[in-house]
Amino acid sequence: MNGALVRKTFRDSWWLLILVPVAIVVFETLVVRAYREIGSEAAGFWMNRPFTRQLMRVLMGADLGASITPTVLVMIGFAHPLLHALNWLLLLTVCTRTTVGEIDRGTADVLLTLPISRASIYASVSSVWILVGVPVSLAPVLGVWIGEWLSPLWAPITFRPLFVLALNLLALYLSVGGVAMCMSSLVSRRGTAVALVLTGLLASVLLNFLASVWAAAERLAFLGLLHYYKPFTAIRGGPLPVDDLATLGAVAVVAWLSGLVCYCRRDIPAA
Repeated sequence: MNGALVRKTFRDSWWLLILVPVAIVVFETLVVRAYREIGSEAAGFWMNRPFTRQLMRVLMGADLGASITPTVLVMIGFAHPLLHALNWLLLLTVCTRTTVGEIDRGTADVLLTLPISRASIYASVSSVWILVGVPVSLAPVLGVWIGEWLSPLWAPITFRPLFVLALNLLALYLSVGGVAMCMSSLVSRRGTAVALVLTGLLASVLLNFLASVWAAAERLAFLGLLHYYKPFTAIRGGPLPVDDLATLGAVAVVAWLSGLVCYCRRDIPAA
């Protein structure tokens, strides 16, 4: 790993590396504030409507049941599409900027003439988004804590399940990053790499949705990464989702190593 390249990667994307965690914190804080304005009775009323319960079942992958607590409500913020969109924006930007971005811009020859191995380049870029994954995954918990501090709800929020959920979110983040690095090592156009990863993620979202309403699709749900991100299980105080974490971790490691091998062995087209 090369320190200068790590610093350059941070410098090229510093605004995004700061903006995404801050945006997540602000979003989760506003979610808690919104529940404070709604109140417990109104929240319980709406959450027990058939349409709302079905919508929550699509988002969470399970029925929330009749017992609606502040901890259950804030879980919705952990499964909101905006949270995933911010994470994926950061990953697609950082993971494709150097590995395939330099090839797409025609500057890869200049980069590869430096006394830095391809493996070092790949590892240096990866270290940035991996390190940022920790604050990004903890940002929702911080946002909920700030929100409760500023706008206390009708009952205390239990934070232990939220940390378990943050761990699950980190595993999902690493798996998406690994896949993005792998795709960036296989193609020669940055737009193609982004399109391939984004298509896979959107397919996972669609599959996750269909699995909640269609029995036939439920048998194929395991093919999508979002199937292994389960906010409901964590909030309900279930055991640590070891199987889901292991699956996402395996995807992250295998995809990242595959990308490393491809990047080190591939032919770099001339500008």
